[in-house]
Amino acid sequence: MKLIDSLNTPVTRGRYAQVGFSLMLVKYAIDILVAWVFFEKLWSPRKYIIWPDDDTVTFFNLGPDDRNFGLTMLALSIPFIIIGTVMTFRRLLSADLPRGLVVLFFVPVLNLFLIGLLCLLPAKVVSPLEEVTILEPPTPKLVPPTWGVIFRSTVVSCMITVPLAFFGANILQNYGFGLFIGLPFAHGFFSVLSFGWHNPQPFGSCMKVGYYSSLLAFLLLFFLAIEGAICLIMFIPIGLVLSNLGCVLGYLVQRRPASQAAFPLLLLLQFPGLPLLMGMEQILQDASPIREVISVIEINAPPEKVWPQVIAFPPIPEANRHWMFLTGIAYPIRAEIEGKGVGAVRNCIFSTGPFVEPITRWDEPNRLSFDVASQPCPMKEWSPYNIHPPHLDHHLISKKGEFRLIRLEGNRTRLEGSTWYSNNMWPNGYWGMWSDAILHGIHLRVLDHIRTEAEKLQ
Repeated sequence: MKLIDSLNTPVTRGRYAQVGFSLMLVKYAIDILVAWVFFEKLWSPRKYIIWPDDDTVTFFNLGPDDRNFGLTMLALSIPFIIIGTVMTFRRLLSADLPRGLVVLFFVPVLNLFLIGLLCLLPAKVVSPLEEVTILEPPTPKLVPPTWGVIFRSTVVSCMITVPLAFFGANILQNYGFGLFIGLPFAHGFFSVLSFGWHNPQPFGSCMKVGYYSSLLAFLLLFFLAIEGAICLIMFIPIGLVLSNLGCVLGYLVQRRPASQAAFPLLLLLQFPGLPLLMGMEQILQDASPIREVISVIEINAPPEKVWPQVIAFPPIPEANRHWMFLTGIAYPIRAEIEGKGVGAVRNCIFSTGPFVEPITRWDEPNRLSFDVASQPCPMKEWSPYNIHPPHLDHHLISKKGEFRLIRLEGNRTRLEGSTWYSNNMWPNGYWGMWSDAILHGIHLRVLDHIRTEAEKLQ
């Protein structure tokens, strides 16, 4: 009760940082000890963002051992969550920021940004713990922004964001939370912060600057040959949402006269803060979860007629190419088989090269299973340059595949196609949504062609 009663008592940034850092060390030490001694598991900081894997949607999907482990770790976290929430609420009060921002304390990656921000912002309300008097500068007069100020803020923010994007994607080759969550959020935040430096700006103008700077950043990433158009388009939904959230937080900070003197200090959150986050993520990254995509069609032919088209099929007419494959995404053209039975090698020829698929199960005419020994590039980027970003090589990896032929009444066949793969881009749920849709489109192109050829024979 005493902790709850303290909600209306502001806390200084020094006290907030001291308590937060101490609790973080204690919490991590306890988690490592409990995980190792009682459950024989290794625990890393990355587990606080992803545990146990991206495909576990609910707690009830866990096995008994993981469920007990999860309940134990949750129970250990409750007192730290309560203290952290209360301290963050009190620090928001001290910094004269909306108390509703406490919800960011529960959002992975963004909570690190919020904590760093609250450790740097000066207080407006003087805490009883403060030993010095904080003098508030007079409220600056609201000056309508000029296009020169807008241009300066837009360019300055991109001069930081674009090199950081290049560093994360091309130097570290890590397509993780720092790159796809931390960077767009920080970009929106600092574009508005630089815009409101010296003269706080209205909300509408701040959001406009955030939009202009995001647009310029996308154009620079494209025309400086850092990334292709299709991947940038895929990133737009999550990127704009996070950038807008950063703009809102930037607006709330820049409107406070007391924050003006702290603006240069806040740049530490972006540099070296973001590069350090990306580097730590690269060091601590875990293996990506294996995802499965299943596609199903029904064919008016028995399995005996369908099987020969499954193991090898003639070229698919170009007229049947879905619009998705006009964007540069690799698409299947034909399939060939060398040998028969387990140990045979199936080659599925794509527009960018062959998938080499050693057969691991040959159950004619019911099931064909195979591993993927090698694969071609998943796409050719849309770009005025001949670029090859690192994510084209080691981030979308096919593991194995399978065709299942199920006999139906009336000489018909239910044909199921499965692909197991990993996507090493995070948040895995977001990028997995895109890659699942692409693989489903590839499946349907093959399955529809098999149906056409089998029904011709029938």
